[in-house]
Amino acid sequence: MRNFITAAAFIIAVDATNVSYWQPTAGTPWQIILSQNLPTQCPNGVKAIDGDLEANEASTWSSLKASGCKTICYFSAGSYENWRQDADQFNNSTDLGAPLDGWPGEWWLNTKSSNVRRIMQQRLDTAAKKGCDGVDPDNIDAYENDGGGLGLTQDDAIDYINFLSGEAHKRGLAMGLKNGGAIVSSVLNVTDYEVNEQCQDYDECDTVRPFINANKPVFGIEYTKKESTIPDQETIDKICDNDSAEGFSTLIKHMNLNDWKISCNITAAANSTSSSPAATQTADSGACVPHMAAGVLVLWFAGVFAFLM
Repeated sequence: MRNFITAAAFIIAVDATNVSYWQPTAGTPWQIILSQNLPTQCPNGVKAIDGDLEANEASTWSSLKASGCKTICYFSAGSYENWRQDADQFNNSTDLGAPLDGWPGEWWLNTKSSNVRRIMQQRLDTAAKKGCDGVDPDNIDAYENDGGGLGLTQDDAIDYINFLSGEAHKRGLAMGLKNGGAIVSSVLNVTDYEVNEQCQDYDECDTVRPFINANKPVFGIEYTKKESTIPDQETIDKICDNDSAEGFSTLIKHMNLNDWKISCNITAAANSTSSSPAATQTADSGACVPHMAAGVLVLWFAGVFAFLM
């Protein structure tokens, strides 16, 4: 019996893996471009760049990494987009909810659907194969939009973020929270950064400040009032000097998220810590944090059981 347990423990040990993933720190300068292809060289002053997972080739992500950028791959985890390559894999009757207001061709997804989750696992596989350092899964906040026509709640969003985070981390990908201020306290320990839109405009930056306090970045976006206009200096100062966004990596962008941006100077928040709760070591914009697979824990229990036998 003892030999059988020892052999089983060895098999588990062989299967156990130790996967590392990027752990950025608060104040990491960034850029986001979703309506154009990404450049192949890391822009000056940028340490992390966010772009569309599907639209950009693996060679682009590789070139960006080689030139000094960490790469964040965007995809919508909570909405169906009828132009995506995998659109035909969704089941219209069980996976789709209400249309997204103002976004033609998009419908809320049933994030509890096993089929939806399988498709998201495939997208995370693609992100890992393309060499992304992290992911930016959008539209996880159906609970703020009449449940997406599906009755989705905050608890459903928390469960979904935990699922996505576990799947991302085991593929060596950092996991971002997109907006979702109402659930920050419940998912802070499983997410590595926040990508936030218009927290100043909506007076809700305090909801995502826990990321800064944990020394995790808030990648913030404040949009210009009109497409393709450049704000005046008074508007720029109002955004960039806003105390509510102290320590945030704030960009002023056009709503179409092309390559135009104004980057606010980043000031360190006085109450940020030197390391995040998820990592015992101090991390920087290029650090990787080890993620222990569940097999290691199983191995430990197997060893204890063998000893008792």
